[in-house]
Amino acid sequence: MDAPVNPETQRRQMRERLQGIIGRLEAEATKRVAKKAMIEKRWIEDLLQYHGQYDADTAKKLKDAELSQLFINETQPKTDAMSARLMDLLFPTDDKNWGIQPTPVPSLTDAAGEAAARKQQLQQQMSAEVAMQGEPSPETMQQADLVEQASKALEDQIAEAKRRADLMAEEIDDQLKQSLYQAVMRDVIDCAAKLGVGIAKGPVTGDRIRKGWKKNEAGEYQLQMSEGDQPSMRFVDPWAFFPDMDASSIDDGEGNFERHLMNKKKLRALSNLPGFDKDAIRTLIKAKPRETAPSYLADLRNINGDNQQVTGDLYHVWEYSGCLDYEDMRDLALVMATNSTDDQAKESYLATYDDLEGIDPLTEVNAVVWFCQDEILKFSIYPYDSGESLYSVFCLARDEASIFGYGIPSIMRDPQRSLNSAWRAMMDNAGLSAGPQIVMDTKAIEPADGSWKIRPRKIWKVKDGIPKDARPFEVFNIPTMQGELAAIVDLSMRFIDMMTQMPQITQGEQGTNVTKTAQGMAILMNSANVGFRRIVKEFDDSMTTPNIRRFYDWNMQHNPKEEIKGDYDVDARGSSVLLVREMQANNLMILALQLGGHPVYGPMMKNRDMLKKVFQAHMIPVDEVLLTQEEIDAAMARAEAQAQEAMAAQAPVADDPAIKQRELDLKEAEIDSKVEIANMQADTARAVAQFNRDTQMMIFAEKMNMSLDEIEAKLATKRMEIDHKERVVAAEAAITEQRGPNAPTGGGLF
Repeated sequence: MDAPVNPETQRRQMRERLQGIIGRLEAEATKRVAKKAMIEKRWIEDLLQYHGQYDADTAKKLKDAELSQLFINETQPKTDAMSARLMDLLFPTDDKNWGIQPTPVPSLTDAAGEAAARKQQLQQQMSAEVAMQGEPSPETMQQADLVEQASKALEDQIAEAKRRADLMAEEIDDQLKQSLYQAVMRDVIDCAAKLGVGIAKGPVTGDRIRKGWKKNEAGEYQLQMSEGDQPSMRFVDPWAFFPDMDASSIDDGEGNFERHLMNKKKLRALSNLPGFDKDAIRTLIKAKPRETAPSYLADLRNINGDNQQVTGDLYHVWEYSGCLDYEDMRDLALVMATNSTDDQAKESYLATYDDLEGIDPLTEVNAVVWFCQDEILKFSIYPYDSGESLYSVFCLARDEASIFGYGIPSIMRDPQRSLNSAWRAMMDNAGLSAGPQIVMDTKAIEPADGSWKIRPRKIWKVKDGIPKDARPFEVFNIPTMQGELAAIVDLSMRFIDMMTQMPQITQGEQGTNVTKTAQGMAILMNSANVGFRRIVKEFDDSMTTPNIRRFYDWNMQHNPKEEIKGDYDVDARGSSVLLVREMQANNLMILALQLGGHPVYGPMMKNRDMLKKVFQAHMIPVDEVLLTQEEIDAAMARAEAQAQEAMAAQAPVADDPAIKQRELDLKEAEIDSKVEIANMQADTARAVAQFNRDTQMMIFAEKMNMSLDEIEAKLATKRMEIDHKERVVAAEAAITEQRGPNAPTGGGLF
């Protein structure tokens, strides 16, 4: 018979297992902090450059050499312009950059099309049978009924799938608005523009306490705290994020660490969140922090001009999310169940312990572990069945060997240095060449006032014994190199535009000799947006699609609303709003005018959707100016009823001469409208021809390395030469006709 286990021994063994698990996690976190040190060093350089400052070594060298220390900061406007441009393109005010489509619809649409084709075939067969036999056969009629029922069922199924998808999209959109999704994405884009990487986390629940005022039984309003049960997005500070540094994609890494720097106040607030061990937090508060604040905090303060060092110690609370060995997870669940004083939490941990028993090692089970200074603050199995990482990472320019990419400061580092070097040299040269260098023989002369400083109308005395032809002064002028240095400055600016793919035109500056027409400007802007399309597509793939897909997974797993659930696909359409608004509006107007009233193509168009696109292209809120589909149907029905009433009222007096005259007037107005439409189409054709001409002119100008003004001048000269030759030929023809064909052609009277 086995001896009973001493409770104290059991607690000591559990404590040892717990410390072993925490030790392995802390060792991995420390290893990742060390591996990320070089990337953080580059981020400091990026921020110094963004704020227009030299690093300490460069600033000291320039100061010791008494050289110019000016910094021409082109990095900050380029970075801010990239961030603002991406935000404007990715989050338009009148549209969403994502959508949800039901996945069965394409196959169902194909099946409905086949059913419609089969239905038409049976109708033709029934017509043939009626012509031959006088009535269709019972078999054909039965098949037609079955096809009609199947077609109706498919149409109902498609409509139901789209309705559910629309409800899911509305639910997710409401959740994103409540979590201030656009504000989070603005921080992500801004961080990616500066440091090269932006990180978001979500959907998360229960990480914050929601405050609200509610009436109590006495009718008085009282502030109440409640757990946040709605999914939300969070911005993650890249300085606090430590993924698998050996992976090049967030999905390929072995778990992720997030560091939370906390003081005692934040620890107390953490104890109010669900799932956290209050006893472990009490132990931490009684003890002092073991680690100091990270060094990057002092570097950031120095960049911002605050030389105060961060001396206060902080708790380094680590949050790990990823795969753990199932035996370690069982030990964690058992320890948490033993230490927990909450009966409900204890039952939950014991249920987790039982669920992990006998699990296949090939099965990947993810967990979330919060720990700090040998204390487990929270442990739970990954909350989502999909197993997908909660973190999304967007890189402005990808690094093939790392999860972290490159931002605008890093991309334009060399041309920024070239620009600063040329500008400093220009300032130094301007200072040296502003006045002459004077070589003076102090043995030959002496100042009358005793001061050797040069100033106007100063008197100098020649010493005795100095020959009169001796020159006590020699003046040397240092040549100015402003033109050569200005060329280097201009070349550096061009390199900055080229390397960042942010030409001046994308920042609202057209420049000289670019284009003079709206069509040419639209083409130029569309070409300038090519680089933005790549970045926006990257944002769609790495941020929008996984974020919306995780919100969809959360609603499928946790949302109690059954009417929104279904099999859907996420449609990220950030790149679809990148066309130049003016060009898009022009094209939409041309299509609406030419095809809207077309007898063949007009009935095929979705007129209301076309009108919505026209309003959106002109940045006009659609909901404020366009009727709903129900209102349009009601207006059309009223117009049709009024037309029928008018026809019925006019039917008895159809022979009235006034009515006939009215009909003639209407026909004449119809002819006039057709003429006007023809004129509009001709104007449109001329506009398209002018558009094509401008395009060819721009292509030709680029090939010939000439401006449009120079090409226009050459064309004008060529036209003048042609006109002159035509006038000479016409004059000679007139003289020949006057003299006759046999008259001499030579000049003179004899």
